[in-house]
Amino acid sequence: MSAEYEPMQVPLGTLPEFPDKITTYDLKSGGQVPSTAKEVLVYVFVTTSGEGEFQRGYYEISTSNKGKQYTQFLNVAVGQGIAAVNSANIWLPVGEGKLAVKLVHPDDAKKSIAGTSGEDWSGVFVIGYR
Repeated sequence: MSAEYEPMQVPLGTLPEFPDKITTYDLKSGGQVPSTAKEVLVYVFVTTSGEGEFQRGYYEISTSNKGKQYTQFLNVAVGQGIAAVNSANIWLPVGEGKLAVKLVHPDDAKKSIAGTSGEDWSGVFVIGYR
């Protein structure tokens, strides 16, 4: 497959704030990603903070096709005095046209890992396709 791709900038939303919640984004809704696209380049960022002891978790970022799941990961950390910003550019197959994101974290499921209030603490974007 060629390394060339078509750039675009489509904001999909924010990452889940709480452990074990799955957020699903429709890649093809409103013609955001053309039906001819085989792969998407997804950019994600997250700003985290927290209280208590240091804890590490991760986001599972995936698409699927015919029962097969394609997953990549983004590390997150929280704890007293810790503020972290992590980001990743991830190529994933378009598959069935859904992007799923799940936070896997040992922290209390009732506490948010968001590092700031409002919508600026995280983001999910499609920034290209091929």
